[in-house]
Amino acid sequence: MKKIILVLFIVLLAFPVFAQRQALPRLGIPSPMNNGMGGHHVAFTDNVFSLLVNPGAMVQTRQRSFLNLSIGLYSPGLMLDMFGPVMELIGDAAGDGEIDIQALLEPLAEQGGQFAVGFNIPSIPLISFASVRNGFGLGFWQTGHFNINLNGINSDALLMVDALFPIGFGFTILDFDSHLLDFGFSIIPFGRTWASFGPASVADIIDDVDKFISDMNVNIGYGMTFSAGLMYRWNGLRVGASFNDIYTYMEAFQLDFESGEMTDSMVPYDIPFTLDLGAAYEMNLLGLMDLAFMFSWNNVFNIFDQDKYLTNRNAWLDLSLGAQLRLLGFLNFRVGLSEMLPAVGFGLDLGALKIDFSYYGRELGIEPGDFPAAMAELMISIRTQPSPTNRFWNRRSIVGRLGGPENY
Repeated sequence: MKKIILVLFIVLLAFPVFAQRQALPRLGIPSPMNNGMGGHHVAFTDNVFSLLVNPGAMVQTRQRSFLNLSIGLYSPGLMLDMFGPVMELIGDAAGDGEIDIQALLEPLAEQGGQFAVGFNIPSIPLISFASVRNGFGLGFWQTGHFNINLNGINSDALLMVDALFPIGFGFTILDFDSHLLDFGFSIIPFGRTWASFGPASVADIIDDVDKFISDMNVNIGYGMTFSAGLMYRWNGLRVGASFNDIYTYMEAFQLDFESGEMTDSMVPYDIPFTLDLGAAYEMNLLGLMDLAFMFSWNNVFNIFDQDKYLTNRNAWLDLSLGAQLRLLGFLNFRVGLSEMLPAVGFGLDLGALKIDFSYYGRELGIEPGDFPAAMAELMISIRTQPSPTNRFWNRRSIVGRLGGPENY
């Protein structure tokens, strides 16, 4: 009975481990709008997420966001198939009845020994908010991530919760005729809590339950990171660059699972620097629809480290393609390719009420086709458009029109 309950715990609670690595995942907010177009596009962001995706877009952005209700699910079809067997297994275990584990194993067997289940909570309603208004932005977001990954007999697990307090500034560097170049930067104080285990063999964990429990710990960290971005605009063309986590300061502590004591972490955790590049083109057709195409090359420097396949992924997984068709000003249809897997999305703009849904693939391995998983995300939020503001650092560009008329 003890081992069966532990197997169920592993199946329901886990994914990738970072406790023994120095590098932590970058800070970010999963957005169904972007993910439906193949992931975050640094040259196509005109909403509050520009604070984190590309601060260079803040000059042209006016939006407030609050009352966010959102959730993301890994492998939603598998989770639905497993829900009934899992509830029956829990009921049998609680009643000391005969346990039928075959019903649970059947949907797992259909995955060929690979499956990932879990969920994301991109923001917490009534608490999360953000505002970006013509060159100034701030926000307060909390995100939760909980995922299990089972690949053959090996299991990894990660539970991660972030609290972000970004503040950003943006201004125009170049304003010459229809050519504009904007620059922005974000300072992001943050807190992060994560618990993880693995990679480890499921059989080894079951054979030594006490060691498994003693090795578990909760990590708590806080710090600050600095990011910057550029955005070039010419008519419907945009070209962007995002310099993420240029400098990160972080203090980490460890909570022992058995004793409950907090100690200084012996591992110097860090969020590594990444460079993202992208381009986008948007056009209006017949005054009834807007069509946009976008491309991003994420984590550019990864292509120079392809010999380190134990820690670096195939560079093809860093490419993102996307398109969006906007009809009548409120219907949005999206398609894309991210991590060499397809993505689709739908958005509905009902004034201040925004509804976005996406269904896309994620590659959990290091090569295309290694370990694909499906993701489904839904976000319902209130996003309003405040009036323009005349900020003094945006009245004139640094190059072009110096001493001339104000830009706003």
